[in-house]
Amino acid sequence: MSNVTTERRRSTRMPAAYPVVLYDRRGLLMCRGRTANISESGVMVIVAFRRGMAVDMRVIVELTVPSASNSRREETRKVTYRCRVARIQAIGQLLGLGVEFVEKIA
Repeated sequence: MSNVTTERRRSTRMPAAYPVVLYDRRGLLMCRGRTANISESGVMVIVAFRRGMAVDMRVIVELTVPSASNSRREETRKVTYRCRVARIQAIGQLLGLGVEFVEKIA
Protein backbone atom coordinates (compact mmCIF):
# COMPACT_ATOMS: atom_id res chain seq x y z
CA MET A 1 0.00 0.00 0.00
CA SER A 2 1.38 3.42 -0.91
CA ASN A 3 0.52 6.82 0.44
CA VAL A 4 -0.44 9.23 -2.31
CA THR A 5 -0.83 12.87 -1.38
CA THR A 6 -1.59 16.07 -3.22
CA GLU A 7 0.34 18.09 -0.65
CA ARG A 8 2.18 20.91 -2.42
CA ARG A 9 3.33 22.93 0.59
CA ARG A 10 7.02 23.66 0.93
CA SER A 11 6.84 24.47 4.65
CA THR A 12 5.18 22.90 7.67
CA ARG A 13 2.11 24.75 8.96
CA MET A 14 1.68 25.61 12.62
CA PRO A 15 -1.65 26.60 14.20
CA ALA A 16 -1.68 30.31 15.03
CA ALA A 17 -4.40 32.85 15.85
CA TYR A 18 -2.80 36.26 15.28
CA PRO A 19 -4.60 39.48 14.33
CA VAL A 20 -4.11 40.37 10.66
CA VAL A 21 -4.93 43.35 8.44
CA LEU A 22 -5.09 43.12 4.64
CA TYR A 23 -4.41 46.11 2.40
CA ASP A 24 -4.61 46.39 -1.37
CA ARG A 25 -1.49 47.10 -3.47
CA ARG A 26 -1.91 50.84 -2.89
CA GLY A 27 -2.04 50.41 0.88
CA LEU A 28 -5.81 50.94 1.27
CA LEU A 29 -7.49 48.89 4.01
CA MET A 30 -9.40 45.89 2.65
CA CYS A 31 -10.31 43.89 5.76
CA ARG A 32 -9.25 42.62 9.17
CA GLY A 33 -9.18 39.04 10.37
CA ARG A 34 -7.18 36.35 12.14
CA THR A 35 -4.71 33.75 11.08
CA ALA A 36 -5.64 30.07 11.27
CA ASN A 37 -2.13 28.75 10.64
CA ILE A 38 1.24 30.01 9.50
CA SER A 39 4.41 28.67 7.89
CA GLU A 40 7.68 30.06 6.55
CA SER A 41 6.12 30.56 3.13
CA GLY A 42 2.60 31.76 3.90
CA VAL A 43 -0.43 32.07 6.12
CA MET A 44 -4.10 31.08 6.16
CA VAL A 45 -6.18 34.16 6.95
CA ILE A 46 -9.84 34.04 8.01
CA VAL A 47 -11.85 37.18 7.19
CA ALA A 48 -15.48 38.21 6.81
CA PHE A 49 -16.68 37.48 3.28
CA ARG A 50 -15.40 40.13 0.87
CA ARG A 51 -16.37 40.60 -2.75
CA GLY A 52 -13.52 41.24 -5.11
CA MET A 53 -11.06 38.77 -3.57
CA ALA A 54 -9.41 36.69 -6.30
CA VAL A 55 -6.69 34.07 -6.66
CA ASP A 56 -3.37 35.66 -7.72
CA MET A 57 -4.48 39.01 -6.28
CA ARG A 58 -1.58 40.95 -4.73
CA VAL A 59 -2.14 42.18 -1.18
CA ILE A 60 -0.18 43.58 1.73
CA VAL A 61 -0.56 41.57 4.94
CA GLU A 62 0.22 43.06 8.35
CA LEU A 63 0.51 40.44 11.11
CA THR A 64 0.65 41.16 14.83
CA VAL A 65 2.85 38.41 16.29
CA PRO A 66 4.47 37.76 19.66
CA SER A 67 7.68 39.67 20.21
CA ALA A 68 10.90 37.72 19.87
CA SER A 69 12.15 39.08 23.17
CA ASN A 70 11.73 36.94 26.27
CA SER A 71 11.16 39.91 28.57
CA ARG A 72 7.33 39.82 28.55
CA ARG A 73 4.98 37.28 27.01
CA GLU A 74 2.27 39.81 26.08
CA GLU A 75 4.59 42.01 23.99
CA THR A 76 3.86 41.97 20.27
CA ARG A 77 5.32 43.34 17.07
CA LYS A 78 3.97 43.94 13.59
CA VAL A 79 5.43 42.30 10.50
CA THR A 80 4.36 43.24 7.00
CA TYR A 81 4.63 41.29 3.75
CA ARG A 82 3.75 41.75 0.11
CA CYS A 83 1.73 38.64 -0.69
CA ARG A 84 -0.15 36.71 -3.35
CA VAL A 85 -3.53 35.13 -2.67
CA ALA A 86 -2.89 31.48 -3.59
CA ARG A 87 -6.35 30.10 -2.79
CA ILE A 88 -9.77 31.11 -1.52
CA GLN A 89 -12.11 28.88 0.45
CA ALA A 90 -15.63 29.64 1.72
CA ILE A 91 -16.00 28.77 5.42
CA GLY A 92 -19.66 29.39 6.21
CA GLN A 93 -20.10 33.17 6.41
CA LEU A 94 -16.31 33.62 6.42
CA LEU A 95 -13.59 33.40 3.82
CA GLY A 96 -10.30 31.53 4.16
CA LEU A 97 -7.45 33.02 2.16
CA GLY A 98 -4.32 30.99 1.56
CA VAL A 99 -1.73 33.74 1.23
CA GLU A 100 1.83 33.23 -0.02
CA PHE A 101 4.57 35.53 1.30
CA VAL A 102 6.37 37.24 -1.60
CA GLU A 103 8.50 39.87 0.13
CA LYS A 104 8.93 41.06 3.73
CA ILE A 105 8.64 44.85 3.83
CA ALA A 106 8.66 45.65 7.56
